[in-house]
Amino acid sequence: MASFIPPPSFTPKIPQQNHDVFLSFRGEDTRYTFTSHLYAALTRNQVKTYIDNELERGDEISPSLLKAINDAKLSVIIFSENYASSRWCLEELVKILECKKNDGQILVPIFYHVNPTNVRNQTGSYAIALAEHEKRRDMNKVQTWRLALAEAANFSGWDCLGTRNESELVEQIAMDILQKLDSITSGGLERRINTYKQIAQQKLEKSLRTGNLVDMEELITTLYQLAELKLEKAKSTDDSTVWGDVLATYERIMQLKQDKWMRTFNTKDLEDLKATRNHVLYIQREQSNRKMGFRGI
Repeated sequence: MASFIPPPSFTPKIPQQNHDVFLSFRGEDTRYTFTSHLYAALTRNQVKTYIDNELERGDEISPSLLKAINDAKLSVIIFSENYASSRWCLEELVKILECKKNDGQILVPIFYHVNPTNVRNQTGSYAIALAEHEKRRDMNKVQTWRLALAEAANFSGWDCLGTRNESELVEQIAMDILQKLDSITSGGLERRINTYKQIAQQKLEKSLRTGNLVDMEELITTLYQLAELKLEKAKSTDDSTVWGDVLATYERIMQLKQDKWMRTFNTKDLEDLKATRNHVLYIQREQSNRKMGFRGI
């Protein structure tokens, strides 16, 4: 029988160092699906992410894994159907919560095809898993896991119950993680600008290839997000080159919106185009004011 070859993104890489994010997940549930997609999205966004590539585990959680959690700035916990059946996952969870309490580590829970209340109250598959643990483990240890599940499930996170487009959701989660990291690290704004430049280039290539309106709209949305980040950067300087870059991006957006309106002749698209023109004029005035020593934004 042919052996199964893991996807390229999961080829074992030992050791993994200098990461910002730690992923806690149940391998049999999500390793080759949701988790691999999220890992790929984070990598595209230049987020250094630790993922445990060991397919076989011993009884005790390894010191290197505990260190990987401790070294992370942010941990993502992917609660899935069988997460609580893994002693390793539960030990990771306890360590993550310890790091959050002691070091302020950011925690992002994701409820993948599982209801948050099942995690919080240990019902459904979580009740079954913990009952099995109680047969083989110390009761105090299992109680620690119960408390950890209840605590983690109360943090704001992401619902993935199958009612949303998963690829879009993964991208949204990746950007949320990136923004959370940027809020606590230096150089975050510049990194976000560079990331959106790369995404915009990908959207542009796709839009040129397909020529459809949906892809054009996605490009406009990405360029608008990029322009807002550039504007945020420009507000801290009077450098004409920086402001010129802001205007060039908004003018590109305006051109795309005009092209879109010429294809649809939709009243809403026309109003959107007018609003963008007014915004460009506003930024031009601000740039002119700054040249004269005035600041208005």
